[in-house]
Amino acid sequence: MKFSTIRVGGKLSLFLVMVGALLGPYALLLMTMPKKRYVVAQLFFKGCLALTGLRLQVRRTHAPNTQLFVANHSSYLDIPILGALIGNGVFVAKSEVADWPLFGFLARISRTLFISRSGYDAAQQCALLTHHMNKGSGLILFPEGTSTDGSHVKRFKSTLFASLDNINGDAWVQPISIVYTRDKTGKALSQTARQRFTWFGDMTLAPHLFQVFAMNGCEVEVMFHKPLFSNDYTDRKQLAKASEHIISKHVMETIARTENTIPPEKGVDDLHVESAPMVRTP
Repeated sequence: MKFSTIRVGGKLSLFLVMVGALLGPYALLLMTMPKKRYVVAQLFFKGCLALTGLRLQVRRTHAPNTQLFVANHSSYLDIPILGALIGNGVFVAKSEVADWPLFGFLARISRTLFISRSGYDAAQQCALLTHHMNKGSGLILFPEGTSTDGSHVKRFKSTLFASLDNINGDAWVQPISIVYTRDKTGKALSQTARQRFTWFGDMTLAPHLFQVFAMNGCEVEVMFHKPLFSNDYTDRKQLAKASEHIISKHVMETIARTENTIPPEKGVDDLHVESAPMVRTP
């Protein structure tokens, strides 16, 4: 395990160096061009992907005029994945994250909106999300409200979908599926192996992060589904249910396909993060 210890120490050192190097440019943009600070945040997220060894297979790309991106959630690693792909996206997280050591600070500088999980504040929280979407922000939401072991998708909570009701103009929602699929050799991850990357239940953050740094990463398939027009659904519950169904179906199909086929060749619908053109509109 000596090699793993050296690897973890090296990656942690690089992580801290990266954070330190980006703080200056971030502060400068915050003072001079605050709307452009996402550029530094995106560099941070891409650096996190490099340090963790995650290799993305991106199918299609994000729709730039989308107000709300919704995805399944099985790890804190989902955050740098989506942050790297959706450059000017704004994450929505539970209020407890703001108090996490280091990660709370990093969440703040990446423009995360913190909300309470209490239903009493739902109207106020929706108003806050609506305000940001009307200002042009694309919000990134994990509607399950918690993370899973990556093998399935929990029922989507529909409360925050109500924030689309008062959008100025058309409101679009883009479902996104995230699946941890293969190891560095191209072999399909077993559920046990997948759980080395997923973070759920009562897992402690620091030991899990050290474990991720000790490994060589894995392949992650990210599918940007066709955006949904909110006016096509009778209410927020139907819209949430439709998003959940699309994502859940694709997660299960992707796991089944990965376990029963050889690694797919890169094609038109399989675009790497560095080359994915952000041109599609709803």
